[in-house]
This record gives sequence, C-alpha cells and structure tokens, in this order.
Amino acid sequence: MKMKQRAEFGIVGSGVIGLCTAYFLAEAGHSVTVIERERTVGAGASRGNGGQFVFAKPLPSPGMVRNGLRHLIGRDGAFYVAPLAMPGLAGFLSRFALSATPTRFMKGMEKLAVLNELTMPLLDSMKLNGIGTRIEETGNLRIFADQTAAEADHAGALERAGNGFNSQPGRLMYGEELWDYEPALGAAAKFGYVQPDLRWGDPSVFIDELISHLKRIGVEFVTNSEVTAVEESDNAVEVRHNDQTSSFSSVLLAAGPWSAPLMKAAGSRAILKPGVGYSFSVRAEHTPGHVLALENAHVGVTPLEDGWVRFAGTMEFTGSDNGKTSDRVQAIAEASKPYVSGMDWDSLKDEWSAARPMTPDGLPYIGQLPGRQRTAVATGHNMLGLTLGPATGMKTAELLLSQGADPRMKAFAVDRHIIF
Repeated sequence: MKMKQRAEFGIVGSGVIGLCTAYFLAEAGHSVTVIERERTVGAGASRGNGGQFVFAKPLPSPGMVRNGLRHLIGRDGAFYVAPLAMPGLAGFLSRFALSATPTRFMKGMEKLAVLNELTMPLLDSMKLNGIGTRIEETGNLRIFADQTAAEADHAGALERAGNGFNSQPGRLMYGEELWDYEPALGAAAKFGYVQPDLRWGDPSVFIDELISHLKRIGVEFVTNSEVTAVEESDNAVEVRHNDQTSSFSSVLLAAGPWSAPLMKAAGSRAILKPGVGYSFSVRAEHTPGHVLALENAHVGVTPLEDGWVRFAGTMEFTGSDNGKTSDRVQAIAEASKPYVSGMDWDSLKDEWSAARPMTPDGLPYIGQLPGRQRTAVATGHNMLGLTLGPATGMKTAELLLSQGADPRMKAFAVDRHIIF
C-alpha cells in the first residue's frame, strides 16, 4: 500500500454534505482532501434531486404511514417497499411508523430549527463566493386536488409559522384564481397556496459552482477511489481506499447510504437505509414561475433552464441502492399529467435514480462516531440533503475544529437512543 502524506481533514464522499463541509473547512484556512467512489465529483442524489431549499421537516409525518400503506406494495405508488425487502427493513419501518405522530413530528421540527435557521443566511453568504448564483426566490406553490387536504395543509403551515418554524404562507387560492396565478397548472390543480421565502434552482449548477470554488481555494479531490476501511489511532485517522492509505488529522464520513458499512465497522448501531428516488425532465411550452409541489401526486416540479422542467418523486425501499428507473419514471409522469399543462411528454429525457440515506426518525446523523475522537459522520439527511447541506457543513466544520459545539446538535447524535 502506498502511504500518502498526511493532510488535516479527509472527507469520504463528495455529495452536497461533504462538499459543503469542505467549503467551511477550507474557507477557514485548513487543508482538505475529498475522496469519492465515483468518477464524477458530486454525483448521485446531489444532482438529480428536485433542487429545492425548503424549511426542513422530518419525513415521518402524521398521516404519512396511513396513506403510504395504501400503496405499500404497489409499484405505481409514491411510497413503495419491495416485498422481498420487508424482513430486512422491519426494524426501520416500525421505528419510522412510530415516529410519524403529531407530537414526535413537532419535536423533530424543534430539533431541525438549529439547521433551518442557517439555511437562507448561508445561501446568501455563499453567493458572494459565486456559489448558488442562479438560485431563484419565488417560493413553493403547493397544489391539491381536494379542498379538505388543501385546508389541512395550509392550517399546518400557519401553525408552523406561528411557532417560528417557517415563513407565513400565502392565502389559499381556488380554481380560476389559481390557474391565472400559475398558467402551467392543469385541470386537476384546484387548490393551492404559496409558501414564500423558499428557494430553488438546478442542483447541478449549484454543485458545479461549489466544486469550482473548492478547487480555486485548494481542496484536493481523489475520484474513482472506494474507501474500504477507516482506522483511528491516538493522533491520526488512516483511510484505506483502492491501493493506498491516506492519513489525516480528522475524517468525516459523508458518503450518503454508503456510509453505513463504514459506520458499522466502527461499531456504530445507527440505522441507515437506502431509499431510492427518481427524476426526469421534459420540455414545457411555458415553464412554471415557481417550484410546484403536487401534493396528491407526491411529485415536485422544478423549472430548469432553456424551457426544461424536472419532475422528481417517489420513496422506494428495495433493500439495495438501485431501482427500475423506467417503470418509476412512467408512474411519476402519469401521476403528474393531470396537474400540469403545456408539457411535451414525448421529449422526456435524463431519466435518473439514486439512493438517499434514510433514517427512521427523519433526522440526520451529525456527530462523532461513538468511541472515536477524530472520526465524525454527517449523513442520513433523507430527502433534504440539498436543503440542509450548507447548515450541516457549517456545523460539522465547527465540530471537526472543536469550536464550541452547539448543544442543540446533540439531537443528531450518531447513536442517539430513540425512545418509542
């Protein structure tokens, strides 16, 4: 094995979490090396997602399990668990279900506040360095087919705004008023409201701008190199990847679902499962002026550049990090068609799927590995990696630099004890 000269910080994984942590470490003047298993930096879920920077909420929410169970084994549903994968997912799914209560959902919102309060200010500061220059701020237009669901969702947004968890939502719009407000909507879109102060854009543009800045300030990237072991001693952490070993003062595991075997090898009992998500793009006669959240279809619609629109959705547990892209893409397209207009469905391209790191309580793992002083973890952001990337990067950099850890970050401890 070749031994590489020691650097200060090593980051395993070049998704948005790893890249944002590298950003804050390098901006503070420290040397950083990012090790990536793929040939492309910032691949996977960091690029193919819906491109939204929202007020993060825990995925297990009231009513989600009840509604999800209706489609649990139907491949055309928004939430799918492969029957053969159920035995291996039993522990995860039972904890997920127990987390989806009103009380635990609100507690999760309270815990996420430490990250949510940083998201928009950090995007503003990163933009000064040429990162996120094409992010839009027109908000999220939430769309419903029935009045009862729309009013319940709007009431929940008002309650969260009253508790300081998100901005004040716009008023509920109906029928013709809604269609005049957003001409890209279809006949099934009968009720909706705007959740303002939320931002969106092409995630690949954000990632590319971030990578370019990191290279300019000296961050080193090692690609096509899979990490197989992370071993900590009193004064260093050695990372084995391909045919070499690299030594660092401290190491962060930020490899999404591929962090799981490395965490387990280090003795962690954290539960982390891959949940596959999908997206694709089509040309639009008139691109929407907002991100659209098609609540009944469980699909997010994001305007891209040059007249293209991205459709993203689905949470699929198959026991692996791969999915059947064409089947799920067609299911998402069919579910979306009644809610949008002017889309050229024959132009469909960029069919994509990737695994997202899922936790049973919907909160990420951010902190040191149990029993380790120099090895930390930042993963398990569920469907919120892009949203929580900048805030996680800042807080993780503080942790690695031992800069007075925020006590509120204990909520994301790697081996936190979840009481049900």
